[in-house]
Amino acid sequence: MPFLRRENGEQRGQCIELKGDAFLIGRAPDCSLVLDPQGVSRRHAQIGRDAGQFYLEDLGSRNTTKLNNQTVPPWQRLPLKPGDRINICDVEFVYLTRLAAPDSDASDVIVTDHVEESTLHTLDASTTRVLGSGVPPERKLAAVLDITRNLSSAVQIDAVAPKVLDTLFEIFPSAERAFLVLKDPQTDRLVRKAFKHRQSRSRPPLGALAAAAKDDEPPMNISRSIVNHVLERKQAVLSQDAGNDANLPVTASIADLKIRSVMCAPLMTPDGQALGIIQLDTTSARQFQQEDLDLLVAIACQSAISIQNARMYEDLLHQERVRRDLRLAEQVQRSFLPESVPKVPGYKFFAYYHAAYNVGGDYYDFVPLPGDRIGIALADVSGKGIPAALMMAKFSGNTRYCILTEPSPARAVGVLNDQLCEAGLEERFITLSLGLLDLPSGLLTIASAGHPPLLIRRAGGKVEEVGADISGFPLGIIPGFEYQERAVQLEPGDVVVVYSDGITDATSPSGELYHNAEQPRLPRRLAELSGDPESVGRAILQEIREFSSGESQADDMTIICFGRV
Repeated sequence: MPFLRRENGEQRGQCIELKGDAFLIGRAPDCSLVLDPQGVSRRHAQIGRDAGQFYLEDLGSRNTTKLNNQTVPPWQRLPLKPGDRINICDVEFVYLTRLAAPDSDASDVIVTDHVEESTLHTLDASTTRVLGSGVPPERKLAAVLDITRNLSSAVQIDAVAPKVLDTLFEIFPSAERAFLVLKDPQTDRLVRKAFKHRQSRSRPPLGALAAAAKDDEPPMNISRSIVNHVLERKQAVLSQDAGNDANLPVTASIADLKIRSVMCAPLMTPDGQALGIIQLDTTSARQFQQEDLDLLVAIACQSAISIQNARMYEDLLHQERVRRDLRLAEQVQRSFLPESVPKVPGYKFFAYYHAAYNVGGDYYDFVPLPGDRIGIALADVSGKGIPAALMMAKFSGNTRYCILTEPSPARAVGVLNDQLCEAGLEERFITLSLGLLDLPSGLLTIASAGHPPLLIRRAGGKVEEVGADISGFPLGIIPGFEYQERAVQLEPGDVVVVYSDGITDATSPSGELYHNAEQPRLPRRLAELSGDPESVGRAILQEIREFSSGESQADDMTIICFGRV
């Protein structure tokens, strides 16, 4: 069965078997090979088989497919030959019919032989007595101590795996091939992490060197049946005569390579996990013995501990990279928010923002406008975390532009809605409260796209809810929707409170919401408060902290308070 070998990117060296008569390549999740680089079509190309000949066909992709740097005409089948280079956008593959020696830095997917599934019974060693490995017991013990010492300092799996096989070749001089194969923790797919091949000690005549070059390539296929048996049963196996062993299915890797003796041990951790396998095989008459298998099991257990430690170390490195990236993302997101609140004679402003995670989807802004006016925006992107933060980053620039260019809040909200609808972001929407404050007169004009109504605490203590009757659909749901606006007069001593639903949806340890229809705590608490906008805002936040009493924050929290003083 032929395959594709990845030639670039982080997955360089990965080998993919071309199974079936139609091997689809594209961005769609049901493709045989899913690629996600920018520009790849949902069904970009396919490699098919017709009368035993494999061909490449472009499926009308937007950015074309190339074969040996030549564009493949859409829907035209071009025959493939070994060594052909296939380019799909920025991804390059080589079409091969057999494996060649991998690059030293490649991480290839294991290639298995293709046989019908069969039950693999326990592989007992033959009772025939033959020569052992020929290595004195003290040398074996020294090798185990040596591998333990070497592996204890290795902190990366790619460094651990080759060291294991190097030591095995010292202990077992008759071994001709050695594999270390691991299960991917996320996909459970088998991935070859290390392979070692002992070169033949006899050299062909000079005239035969060219003819023998192809045969000198190290054979790297390995029996799926043996690997599955060892991993599923967590049991090491040994066969001294693999070609004639009734317990061992006759497979391509055994028959074609004339393997005489094979042993395979699981990489078992102290907590009983099988991380993968180590396999040794040979074609020589010097067969492996039961004591060899016992030694291989001991080495495999020690190797498993080192591999498990290496994975934990790599996980810690990954977590630290994630934390560093999130800290940077938090700094970038903060740069989209105002550095300070406006300082305007006769008015006072207060703003508070805190994301549920490192980054969030809430957004607020103060936009100075000609004619002693100021735009005040507070938005809430659906969802939390990085996707919401990325959407908020784009939305912040669009919002500021619309506030500056549109004559009224309702018009600005309508333009933002159309822009978001055109972007085609499925299952993503934004609620927005947008106000335009005329500073000399104190007239506040507001428009709302599905956002909670704002609250006004009048100087005498009365609380008014404004905007519920004009609230339209959230942005990004209905294109062309016409939003309404309403004007309200602010007097000295009045305080306006605009907030995201993270404020009202704060929960107590018993799961009770801070504010709902049955318990309208926010307007009730606002009516009890006095003082300027900053003191009102801080008092509301303090009550929410006491109400939540240490419960984790479920949503991004943003609140703006402003008013005439």
